[in-house]
This record gives sequence, structure tokens and C-alpha cells, in this order.
Amino acid sequence: FFFHEATIPRIFMTDRSIYSCLQRLPGVYRDPPRIRRDASSLLDSPVGRHLQPEASSFVENDGTTVKALLLKGTVPMTYRGATYNIPVDIYLPPTYPIRPP
Repeated sequence: FFFHEATIPRIFMTDRSIYSCLQRLPGVYRDPPRIRRDASSLLDSPVGRHLQPEASSFVENDGTTVKALLLKGTVPMTYRGATYNIPVDIYLPPTYPIRPP
């Protein structure tokens, strides 16, 4: 059975992209299913619908570079009746959920 990509519900596309990113980050997270669930929940929400997952690196406060899941894109923000799309990079650190993004 074949689905055209346009007919696949967004939740499946999102989950597949997060899974693909986590496959490129083996051993980084203690609980990959939790990362996948939380990231999917955010990306499938109205606030996170313009975010895209990436496997990336970032520099910790102590100067070390670590691999992490990055949720990159824009988040809508309403101010005085106008909506602005604010660019954001949200990294889920290897110690997530103990340490917040």
C-alpha cells in the first residue's frame, strides 16, 4: 500500500523525521523514546508546527561540544494584535529531561 507524501498525516511525517535524526545521534540520549515523544508533541502543536528537527552540535557552558537534537524554525508570537514569527533554535541537551532545553 503506497501513500503519496501529501496524504500522510503530519504526525507521521514529524515522527519519522525525529526518528531519523535520533538515528544519527546514537548513545546521546538515555531515553530516546521520551525524546521522540516530547519532540513529536511539540512539533505537532500549533506553536511548533513551523519547527524542523535536525541532528546538530552545540557548545555547552563549559566549552565542550556535544551532539543534540535541534528543533529549528519559527514560533508565532502575538503582540498588540499582530502575530510575529520569531526565529528559534531549541536544543534538547543530552541530559534532557533532567536539564531543560
